[in-house]
Amino acid sequence: MQPLNSDLLAICYDSPASPTIRFKKGNRPDGWGFGWYPRDGVGASVLKDPHVEYDMAVASAVQRWDRFRSSIFVCHCGTHRGRSFTDTQPFVRSHAGRDWIFAHNGELGRNLDVTLPLDERLGFEPVGQTDTEHAFCWLMGQVRAAGARSLADLSWHAIREWLQKLNELGTLNVVWSDGRHLVAYHDRTGFNALHLLRRLPPPISTKLESDLLDLDVSNSVDENRTFTLVSTRPLSGEAWSQFAPGEMRVMSHGQLLDTGETIPPPAPSLDDRSGTSWSQVQHEAPRASVVQPTTPPSAVSGPLVPALDSGHGRSGTYEITHETVYRYETPVETSSHTVRLQPVRDLTQDVLEYKLEISPPGKAFSYEDVFGNHVLSFQISQPYTELWVRAYSKVKTYHVETHSSLRTTHIPLVWMPWQRQMMNPFLLPPELPETELRELSGFAMSFAARRGYDLLETLIDLNETLHKDFKYIPGSTSFETSPFDVFQERRGVCQDFANLFICLARLLGVPARYRVGYIYTGATYHNQIQSEASHAWAEVYLPSVGWRGFDPTNGCLVDLDHIRVASGRNYRDATPTAGTLYAGGHGERLEVSVRVKRIEEATAPGADAQQQAQQ
Repeated sequence: MQPLNSDLLAICYDSPASPTIRFKKGNRPDGWGFGWYPRDGVGASVLKDPHVEYDMAVASAVQRWDRFRSSIFVCHCGTHRGRSFTDTQPFVRSHAGRDWIFAHNGELGRNLDVTLPLDERLGFEPVGQTDTEHAFCWLMGQVRAAGARSLADLSWHAIREWLQKLNELGTLNVVWSDGRHLVAYHDRTGFNALHLLRRLPPPISTKLESDLLDLDVSNSVDENRTFTLVSTRPLSGEAWSQFAPGEMRVMSHGQLLDTGETIPPPAPSLDDRSGTSWSQVQHEAPRASVVQPTTPPSAVSGPLVPALDSGHGRSGTYEITHETVYRYETPVETSSHTVRLQPVRDLTQDVLEYKLEISPPGKAFSYEDVFGNHVLSFQISQPYTELWVRAYSKVKTYHVETHSSLRTTHIPLVWMPWQRQMMNPFLLPPELPETELRELSGFAMSFAARRGYDLLETLIDLNETLHKDFKYIPGSTSFETSPFDVFQERRGVCQDFANLFICLARLLGVPARYRVGYIYTGATYHNQIQSEASHAWAEVYLPSVGWRGFDPTNGCLVDLDHIRVASGRNYRDATPTAGTLYAGGHGERLEVSVRVKRIEEATAPGADAQQQAQQ
């Protein structure tokens, strides 16, 4: 049986990290145990000591050991009353080619051989005398009897039922891991509270503490890690989420997973990093230079979470007016320009009407570039102080499936040599320092590991996480902002989130490209102003499916409400308007106006009238 003052601590990182735990002077527990999975392998390492005779760091002997890095750590403070090594937690058992770690506080009674008999045929027997180890052996027997090789092979409902059965025997707080997932369960009577906190970079502080211990996460190598903490006692003044009695939560690679249970939502952190309150401040236009700046997409648009089909059925028809105006204090004498404003025409989008007006006029010619974009190039040889480009489009979009009915695809993808040659421009990540690419690669792989390397589930998880964990702040970035900058700062605008998604997808070996277009917000969207700017998102090539869009700014898959215009390796390949001023043109001012109007169908009457009223 466990002492009532024993504490649990579990940490779940998105990528391997190396924290430090120290007990405070005068508050040393009666022993401790510490378990982790070196280099995220299947084997667990455990350090434990039933006696603490002096102040020391937990695992101080391995702090500089290169194998002391893991995504999951489990710590238990306080020993069985006998103070023996055998009875000190956490406990480890091997099953299905991996080690499982288990820790518990509470009391389950003295007659477990009668109330919770073990089936010897399942091969799990306790070595010591604790109720915790007995309960762990019973749980592992249930796993083996179910034919499961990991926690993910079981339903979360089944795991919760097992823990509830144990809880009927006494008090039970549990942390349990197979190296991939971490399960935390709180006693049904509320015994010994259990708390949770999810932390996003950049860190608010690197020191967390309670009256018992200090947790140091200041390792500079780990400063970009996202992690979730489960602790008996809150370790900071942040808004920790307290488990409800009988509640179970599941974590994997720093993320809380949906177990299908009805649970209270976690409380927001102090800086509201995971919130959905988004700034809608006008994005500043780039300063004028010899090279005429490109039109920034989504200059004022903010995130939203639309339904995939928006309730409009299988198609949608839209009218789009896009006007760009350049004004100069001194006349421009000679200039050349390119315009990519004509929407795509293919199986999932039809252009019913397109008209482009330019003033002053110039010598123009049109062509299709290497990415399949419709481009108009023109030169103006007469002086002007104002240039406007106005495009009108009428477009019909069709619903498209993202899943393949033929097969499920897993990472890594295997390409035929000619396929890889064709996709090579969309497989190369941006030119960043190798150290930064390694950091981004680890972040990308955490999604694949969490989703069992299923391609589509990994991409959807990545898309939703960028929406949830990154702040949309207009003016916080520039055209020179790299994907690593966005990854570090956790903020940006639509082109930044698209660039980061593309970089991460390519590091996973998935072809990805940059897409510029428009989005119709409709009357049901939280941010109506998003229809008043061009928008950017990512597209990936899915085997047996084709190019499909992911919108990380909004955390949704691209569907009827997105109108596609131009694409390329990056923003420069798909910029709506660009140009070069050869003489004159100082003091430039840029204005961009976009209006997206839905032409209503019988399936959704009145939506456009509502949108106009709100605008």
